[in-house]
Amino acid sequence: MKRERDRYVVYVDTGGTFTDCCLVTPEGDVVHGKASTTPEDLVVCFFDSLRDAISKTGKSEKEVLEKCQLIGYGTTEGTNIVVTGTGAPNLGLITTKGHEDRTLVGRLRAAGLSYVEGMHLVTADKHPPLIPKERIRGVTERIDSMGEIIIPLREDEVRQAVRELMEYKVTGITVGLLWSFLNPIHERRIRDIVQEMAPEIPVTISSETIPKIREYPRFVSTILDLYIGLALRRLMEQIGSNLRQSGYRYPFLVMQAAGGLVRSELARPVTTLHSGPVGGLTGVDYWRNIYGFKDAVGSDVGGTSFDVSISSSSAEEYLREPIVGRFEISNPMREIRTIGAGGGTIARFDQVTKRLVVGPDSAQAVPGPVCYGRGGTQPTATDADLIMGRINPDFFLGGKMKLRKDLATAAIKEKIADPMGMDVVETAEAICNVLDGHMESLLRTASALRGLDPSECPLFAFGGMGPTHCAGYTINLGFKQIIISPHASIFSALGAATADVRHRYETSPFVLIRNIPYDSVTLRFAIDKIQAVSELPSSMIERFNVMFEEIDKKATEDMPSEGFPPEEVTKYYEIEARYGGQLWEVRCRTLIHRIGTLADFATLVNDFEEEYIKQYGQLAMAPRGGIEIIGIAVVASASPVKPVFRRLNYVGPDPSQAFKIKRDVFFEKRWLTTNVYSLERLQCGNIIKGPAIIEGVDTTVVVPDDRKVTVDEYSNLIMEQL
Repeated sequence: MKRERDRYVVYVDTGGTFTDCCLVTPEGDVVHGKASTTPEDLVVCFFDSLRDAISKTGKSEKEVLEKCQLIGYGTTEGTNIVVTGTGAPNLGLITTKGHEDRTLVGRLRAAGLSYVEGMHLVTADKHPPLIPKERIRGVTERIDSMGEIIIPLREDEVRQAVRELMEYKVTGITVGLLWSFLNPIHERRIRDIVQEMAPEIPVTISSETIPKIREYPRFVSTILDLYIGLALRRLMEQIGSNLRQSGYRYPFLVMQAAGGLVRSELARPVTTLHSGPVGGLTGVDYWRNIYGFKDAVGSDVGGTSFDVSISSSSAEEYLREPIVGRFEISNPMREIRTIGAGGGTIARFDQVTKRLVVGPDSAQAVPGPVCYGRGGTQPTATDADLIMGRINPDFFLGGKMKLRKDLATAAIKEKIADPMGMDVVETAEAICNVLDGHMESLLRTASALRGLDPSECPLFAFGGMGPTHCAGYTINLGFKQIIISPHASIFSALGAATADVRHRYETSPFVLIRNIPYDSVTLRFAIDKIQAVSELPSSMIERFNVMFEEIDKKATEDMPSEGFPPEEVTKYYEIEARYGGQLWEVRCRTLIHRIGTLADFATLVNDFEEEYIKQYGQLAMAPRGGIEIIGIAVVASASPVKPVFRRLNYVGPDPSQAFKIKRDVFFEKRWLTTNVYSLERLQCGNIIKGPAIIEGVDTTVVVPDDRKVTVDEYSNLIMEQL
């Protein structure tokens, strides 16, 4: 993709309540746009938020779009369709005979349940299936775990199954057969027959949608791709068409849950599920590289949830089998851990245990916190922040929305303070402390699971409420520093605008290599005791090489369609492996995508062992079972035009030009007279010592009396201990 100067970069992120637009000008300035989400027509809110941002540049819509080189988009629409059950109706499924009930039985009864619901599984119903039993047909065929055809496909049964499904007036047919990822010949033939008999009916096959082992999540992913596909493809086509009519002349890109942008017409709908929060992690990746950190932690505090993500210079982490709605799927998703904790989190007095309980349920955007004055009656964290003086009731959303402190005070007094025999302000602080404790616990767990020492890596705090609570939820963790973007409320959109164009290709070769010599002291494989690669099972080595070559070829062929010549494309390789007899795999990067020599195999095994030791320790190694390579992946990426952020000249430590007023704020059981500063008027080099409040249009930074904040050349706020 040819890069041009004087170009705009735009990313639009559609959430359940608001649609945010991040527009980066050629000069490096970041412009916010915001509009109410219009669920009945997402095209409307996309362009409303885009026009809101453009209006702040002083340019016309045509001027900006003609000079815009990248427009990306992230949406929760696919997830919303799954959760609300409003996808394509009357789908049919053709599967291996004898396994018609596989998607009906399910696998994890607790999938998608809340914490409370999960404690009462006896009373929890299974989710209604996406495709009911009457529209599922089994056909005679069988491919074994080596990819060999044991029973040929009975084409007469396929034709009969298609005829029966057509009687139900199905709007699409999915095909999922056992072990088809090793040999897709039967699935492809079924697709040919369906297209021959009913060319108007769309067909998806699991061996192309997600060719990975474990049939239940693979089948569900394939069904969901068709279930949400019609609506999402129509949405992308409409937005892309309108952009082109308005003067935009580059590809319209969409964010994927596995990370990276892809041309909208090439994206599989199922890969966009849960892609919204990935923008925040992408932003952490970007700034980690800018600052030169090896590892960094991202913390996103919104209205209802607290998301924690890890950015590392080593291999990216993915959720093994993520859950969407009540369904487990196979599609790779960047690992983001979430709990119900945010500005809208509800606090209450538990009558049974006589204690304060905060979360995980939320007041949502409607009715919202009590202080919104929209009919909410349950006290929330935002109400508590307001009572403590952290939030200015007259400057919420830059003054566009006035908050009702009287309503918040009355609600906390009646619902919690009086029953507990406490003062209202002390109760508000207790609410924030409990909430911060929940978030601290998740941060501690996520960091420990990845072997990270908080004192050696920074924390990025973003989301509308992240800067308000970050000092509280890190108080006992000792992070090296906390980095707060001045664009914290749209950090996910801003981060997504920095993403690479990326294609990820995965499959499962199911390579099993037993009886490998190993050192009984170090527990490492002793590859040097093998004389030649010919001593390894040739069928397994051949399958590994052939399947890796197939997906590597796809990566090479597909990237030019994104507008990138081969010399601009970077590829890396991954394997998912485990010791024989183990249940779950370890993902690691490797340079090896073809085993031609014994040295290749030794390198591959060493890459696996190093990652295994990092995650579980050397004493957990189990080489007696040999090695099983369950998954392989090729990731091809290229950098489109990137936003170039304005770098400020150093001014000095004095922040007086940003000073607004003094007001009393409640810190640790006492009121302190606190300086309040304007976020937008801070300059490079300014140092603000706590206690202090830094007010932005759409976020507030709370600086306790044991912290200080320094403004760096990118306008980011660096919070550290005094």
